[in-house]
Amino acid sequence: MKKLVAVLMCSMMMLSLFSCRTNDQKGKEPVTTTETTPPLSDHIAMEMYEAAINDEICVFDEHLGEIELKSLRLPSNNTRLDKCKLLTKAILDLDGDGINEYVIQSPNNDLIILHYYNGKVYSYCLEVCDYYKLNTDGTVYWYQSSVAGGYECGLNKIIFDEKVLNTKSLYSLKYSENPTKYEYFVEGAAVTEREYDTYRAHNIHKEKMKFSQFELTCSYPITAEQAWILANAYWDNQDGCREQSAGTIWTARIVLVDTPKFETDAYRIAFQVEWNSGGGLEGYECMPPHSIREHDQILVNAFTGEITASSYDPNGKVLSVEEAIEIAKKHCEPNRDEYGYRYEHAVNEPAPDHIYVIVVQKFNNGHDSFYTRMWIDKYTGEIVFGYYMYGK
Repeated sequence: MKKLVAVLMCSMMMLSLFSCRTNDQKGKEPVTTTETTPPLSDHIAMEMYEAAINDEICVFDEHLGEIELKSLRLPSNNTRLDKCKLLTKAILDLDGDGINEYVIQSPNNDLIILHYYNGKVYSYCLEVCDYYKLNTDGTVYWYQSSVAGGYECGLNKIIFDEKVLNTKSLYSLKYSENPTKYEYFVEGAAVTEREYDTYRAHNIHKEKMKFSQFELTCSYPITAEQAWILANAYWDNQDGCREQSAGTIWTARIVLVDTPKFETDAYRIAFQVEWNSGGGLEGYECMPPHSIREHDQILVNAFTGEITASSYDPNGKVLSVEEAIEIAKKHCEPNRDEYGYRYEHAVNEPAPDHIYVIVVQKFNNGHDSFYTRMWIDKYTGEIVFGYYMYGK
């Protein structure tokens, strides 16, 4: 704690000196430089976040007052933070003031946001029902179902008023059934569908934030974050890779599903795919995945970092590309019409190592009609799934 105080005192002195130097240079020619550095206060903020994580200082919760970070409870299930073993983290500037926030995410997608202001760390807990996707620009998509058979969804921007967290509505949509009705809003005001579509078109293409592993305490030489990084490299750094087709978007995710146990001493990490609507519904970008499928698992030794692959036998029979194409043909061609098909192995498409991705191209009067992607298991020959690619 004394070391932290000393660091903070030195940092504050440097800020004072910087301020004095700025005043001394008034009226002089400005100094130009091509090198930029983050504000000194951001370094202070990171020091304070690490101190809170290491239990050296308390955070200030908007409801609980001064409290240890580990004692905070996740909103959706009331679990203490230090009892949750599958946490993830992201560090980003949510409000664009040049100072990063520290965001901790639970397996249920609750968020705990740490925000530095005026020498203190403030914490805010967001329940998953209040938002869905956190984006790199500090915006959050949200989606809520209603008992009337409809739903509400939209895009909000996180804003800090000193130590208070607020959100500003950028756009939102309300849908109700019986009778079918859509209501549209931009920045909180009711608008026409055309006005809504025009505004949304300039705000829909957001980059979803990527989270890496996080833990309050680590009992092993290999941390959860290091194990996740090793797993991500094993699967060619595919976390967050996306493919989009007509009506569907899929996103690859590398996910920690279990922590070391006495009998394994290894982290269990999975390759998953999230399936989302890609435009078939109004407000699709705000909605949670309609399915999540797991396609591979590995174990990462918590002492050595050694990776043990899934139960697939590398010495057993492995289908050739030609055999995988034949399986795709049998699936497609019983329904053959007057048009033809072509098949190709998509070598560079993101997929687990035990999967062949076979592109099926259908022709209509000599022109591309549509594409299908099929994932075929190299060991079992199973067609894992397929999806359409129009206009490729």
